[in-house]
Amino acid sequence: MTSVKAFTFHAIKPLHQQEHKESRAVLPTNSLQGNYVCPDNASCDRIQDRRDILQRGLSFGSLVAATLTAQVPIQSSAAARNVKSRTAGYNIQHTEAEWSDLLSPQQYFILRQGGTESPYSSILEGEERAGLYLCAACRTPLFDAKDKFHSGTGWPSFASTVMSSIDPNVSNVETEDVSPVQYQLAGAEVRCHTCGGHLGDVFADGFLFVGTPAFVTGKRYCIDGGALLFVPKDQKSIDQLQVLRGDLPPKSRHRNAVFPG
Repeated sequence: MTSVKAFTFHAIKPLHQQEHKESRAVLPTNSLQGNYVCPDNASCDRIQDRRDILQRGLSFGSLVAATLTAQVPIQSSAAARNVKSRTAGYNIQHTEAEWSDLLSPQQYFILRQGGTESPYSSILEGEERAGLYLCAACRTPLFDAKDKFHSGTGWPSFASTVMSSIDPNVSNVETEDVSPVQYQLAGAEVRCHTCGGHLGDVFADGFLFVGTPAFVTGKRYCIDGGALLFVPKDQKSIDQLQVLRGDLPPKSRHRNAVFPG
């Protein structure tokens, strides 16, 4: 685990507002059954089970890894199984209407509805620079780039999390409380510890990724890029902070993907 001091991000303006201002409606609750159709300017898909996607779309090597760890696809995602509120008990709270206004459609879909983006759909999957990955909803530092590795799944993957600057024994990433058997077989949901936003899942198959940080920790945090913001290291001024949004497509499909904070 890595402990870093929290950034002062109050100077960063919400980055999505100009791009997505025209679409602010709260997404319908039936989207949990896969009936949600995204606005034209969003790249999100219907809520999917990440394990089902993994079964259907993994490379051969990753499919073997999934088989070895018995990650059998199930009908409901970890986010859908987790009945804990995404609001109560978290330090940053908003109504769903407020979250819908603060976030882009893709960010809201993932962070507030527990949605899963399509593999290889986020620009952050291929990001390799040093820096920090933040929660797109509250800008809490969640992952350090030195713990990122390429898992072959199509989602940004990390071996460990950033620890709280207040209590180094507490992670900024909250892991769903599940039985050891469920964790080994199907993983657990992970959320932002500050705002409760859904981030993805953590699996106990890190030992399969030889030569990566996950081999050391034994964990693979499989994260939706759309739930994150990336801040490259060694920037000169907080007033001119460059932030890369994870809800944007890969560079081959979107060249001007870095925006000033």
